[in-house]
Amino acid sequence: MYCRGIVGASTFAMPLVETEAIVLRTYRLGEADKIVSLFTRQMGRIRAVASGAQRPKSRYGGSLESMSYVRLWVYERENRDLGRLNSVEILESFFDMQKDYATHIAAQFVVEVAEQLLPERELNERAFRLLLVVLRALKQFREIDRPLVYFDYWILRLAGFLPDLTVCAECGRRFETDAAYYAERLPGLVGPECRKGLAAGARPMSAKSLAEVQRACAAPLDKWMAEPSKPNGISAVRELLESIVEAQAERRLMTRGLLAEVT
Repeated sequence: MYCRGIVGASTFAMPLVETEAIVLRTYRLGEADKIVSLFTRQMGRIRAVASGAQRPKSRYGGSLESMSYVRLWVYERENRDLGRLNSVEILESFFDMQKDYATHIAAQFVVEVAEQLLPERELNERAFRLLLVVLRALKQFREIDRPLVYFDYWILRLAGFLPDLTVCAECGRRFETDAAYYAERLPGLVGPECRKGLAAGARPMSAKSLAEVQRACAAPLDKWMAEPSKPNGISAVRELLESIVEAQAERRLMTRGLLAEVT
């Protein structure tokens, strides 16, 4: 389906595209409209104008709430950054997560990382399924550590930023029982010997905890969540992965600081 438009004396056609999407954020545009940041299944991360979305009786209702899983129809114009929303249908709402502050902040961290690490208009079906699986786990279990570790691990891996967590980045020696160390200026983890030349701020990591997390992340998240307890040291692994995510984003993540206050 196409929508016809006119600019000056020329006529152009805007194809109407149907896709599933996760609403990331919305931004005010003038007095009545909004710009919606979306991660779509078919088109990757896009932005679109929702005309009249700020009006009290907007036809969008609550469908543009952050983290909503929706089906939408959007007009796409060639060589334009912004599409134009035609209609939106809610498939699944995550609004209730706002009742638990820590869970809500964890979900907002997922949204912020998606906006920072996922390139615009780059199709990534696996990343789309990852976001949906993690949001559902946060919603169902109200636990932060395992869903966020799983998210960080896979978003880094899918983006090609995950370092080898099994060997020293300096000498290549495999970690066995010794602690590994991480400093933000390093490309990965280092062992005790190679750590000697680092700044004193290098943080120790349990090689055993790293191995357990990698084993768990190799399986579906729901299988990991079914286990009765979290691995020892998972909070330190989460901090490590969040540091790598932030380094790759090349900016301080607002939600990471909020997470530190609630966990």
